[in-house]
Amino acid sequence: MNKGEKEVTIQSGVTLKGTLCFPENYEEKAPAILIISGSGKLDRNGKVTKKMDLKLYRQLSEYLTSIGFINLRYDKRGVGASEGDFLTTGLWDLVDDAQSAVQFLKNLPEVDSEKVILLGHSEGCTIGTAVAAREEQLGGLILLSGAIESLNEALKRQRDLATQDIINAKGFQGFLLRLLGAHNKVEKQAQKFIDKVLNSSKDQIKVNLIKTPAKWLREHFSYNEKEDLAKVTCPVLAITGARDIQANPEVLKKLPLYVKGDAQFYVVENMGHSCKEVSRTSTMFTAKKDILAGAELPLHPELEKLLENWLRLHFVNISSQETVII
Repeated sequence: MNKGEKEVTIQSGVTLKGTLCFPENYEEKAPAILIISGSGKLDRNGKVTKKMDLKLYRQLSEYLTSIGFINLRYDKRGVGASEGDFLTTGLWDLVDDAQSAVQFLKNLPEVDSEKVILLGHSEGCTIGTAVAAREEQLGGLILLSGAIESLNEALKRQRDLATQDIINAKGFQGFLLRLLGAHNKVEKQAQKFIDKVLNSSKDQIKVNLIKTPAKWLREHFSYNEKEDLAKVTCPVLAITGARDIQANPEVLKKLPLYVKGDAQFYVVENMGHSCKEVSRTSTMFTAKKDILAGAELPLHPELEKLLENWLRLHFVNISSQETVII
């Protein structure tokens, strides 16, 4: 571990393991940021497998530490060093775990309990929103690559984009897919899958021999994120990339309609879902390759500036504040 990093244990419904990071210099009772990861078996650093390591959450942590903020990232249930079963974990289990991590930070002697900030990425936006609506006192909420949208809405948009990708695909591959009617099957197959999940009562089921987290999906499909956003009173910052195909940047303009308090939103040009700089918008055919290709890239520089400006505006005393980057 790097200097200033500390392995910690968070007690929730299961035992979670995380990494707590301290900058070299920070004031007593300082703000602290909880990083909440996206969906899938991503660990606290953004690693899925040895071959698929996005490094995103470690990069976010290192950046936040570099600009003077205490931060915590953790392995979700059934992932990395944390206990639990990933496939039987539901949305509300993940919300409970994030709330336990908030309480962990609030109880640290170094942390100002009224200035704990949630930073969610992708599904972490949903989890962060649910926590922010339930916690009595939070300093702020940061939503990266996933604000406002429910999982159901995000998946529908992804299916629409996939259908269009098939229609626009060139060469023999495109010809064959259209000949087989693949573009007409995307939505039908998805609805068949969703119906099977909604009609089940088990925590996990098999769909086409693949183990599926049915409880997690059912709870996501029934959750109204917009209702909870209306309960959020702390300052909110939402950022999505213009080239994000997993989250819709267009919905950010609706943020002030839901949030009662201060709300700022930005669409970053040439940024994809992993918060890295990209030169093209991915398709269903290139998405995985593009994500892996960008794993070694640093965070998008504009994203870094937006984060620092917002954090310094809300959480750094004017008397000790350095010049804000513009």
